[in-house]
Amino acid sequence: MIAAQSGPIRVTSCHDLEPGWPWIADLYRGEPEIEWRSISTRRSRLLARLPGPHLGRIRAALEVSRILGRGQTDLLVSHGPYTSYYVEALGRRGRQDVPHLVFAFNFTDIPEGYRLEAMRRAFRSTDRFTVYSHMERELYAETFGVPIDRFIFSRWGVGSPLPTPGPRTIAGPYVAAIGGEARDYAALCEAASRLPRVLFVLAVRPHSLDGLNVPENVEVHINLPWRDAWSLVWHAEAALVPLRSSRTPNGHVTIVGGMHLGKAQVITDSAGIRDYVENERTALLVPARDPVAFARAIERLLEEPPLRERLGRAAQSFAAEHCNEEVTVETFRSQLIDLTSRNR
Repeated sequence: MIAAQSGPIRVTSCHDLEPGWPWIADLYRGEPEIEWRSISTRRSRLLARLPGPHLGRIRAALEVSRILGRGQTDLLVSHGPYTSYYVEALGRRGRQDVPHLVFAFNFTDIPEGYRLEAMRRAFRSTDRFTVYSHMERELYAETFGVPIDRFIFSRWGVGSPLPTPGPRTIAGPYVAAIGGEARDYAALCEAASRLPRVLFVLAVRPHSLDGLNVPENVEVHINLPWRDAWSLVWHAEAALVPLRSSRTPNGHVTIVGGMHLGKAQVITDSAGIRDYVENERTALLVPARDPVAFARAIERLLEEPPLRERLGRAAQSFAAEHCNEEVTVETFRSQLIDLTSRNR
């Protein structure tokens, strides 16, 4: 920990988004005062296109190293597990004078082999990790050999994904599924085949449906822009989040976004999402890899408008209270104060 000093706390934020991304700088108010610095791994589009190791992350990590060497920051914040690895392994290199806080420490697939061993070595010196489910605290502590008290749970805290929707592009009723992280679209396609009169609209990634038999009542959109994808959810009768297992810690962005929009959702029951939804109260949860149960839950929502409205209202209320932007700001503020030994 660093000693208290006069003036604003200098925070360096390293991320994979566009240069100048402010993160929560525009939302942060009050004490302690902060001087923000943003480092993007995308500064060079040429490096981002080259094959092999992510050279953009290497360049950003070396910039972090220079900043540390010049004593120009009081706290490092990195976003995502792979950027945080480069920041720790190449930028910080185990030095303890400036603390390192990781946000959005979340994996679709746990690394294996030499990559896992390299991450284990690097993360031993990382001060804190923010995760979006209680399940992940235990999972990552065990996986990376890091004390569990370094993993801080905070719900995914954001605003509504879509303040106003785009125009309706599908005339009749339909159900919608968007996203690509750890999804089980095989089960969803099987559920669709059992409900031939229901239109399923999917906004997915190019590889999401590889090798699957897509029924005729499934309309597929690939790589839709953010506003278009969420507009599909806005106008849908219900939103669907098929996860690939009962231990999948993914889907938080899609689930919370649907909650903010007040949508009734059918979601695979997973330990990784139980901090957000409760069966029959804020969503309908179904067993993993069970297309029959998924189809029955969809059918139930379509046949019971009062149930859809009740689930949607409860989900929206929960998200407004527990998954808002202030949650992220206050999680960061508390870790900032703790790690830099500052008072409000």
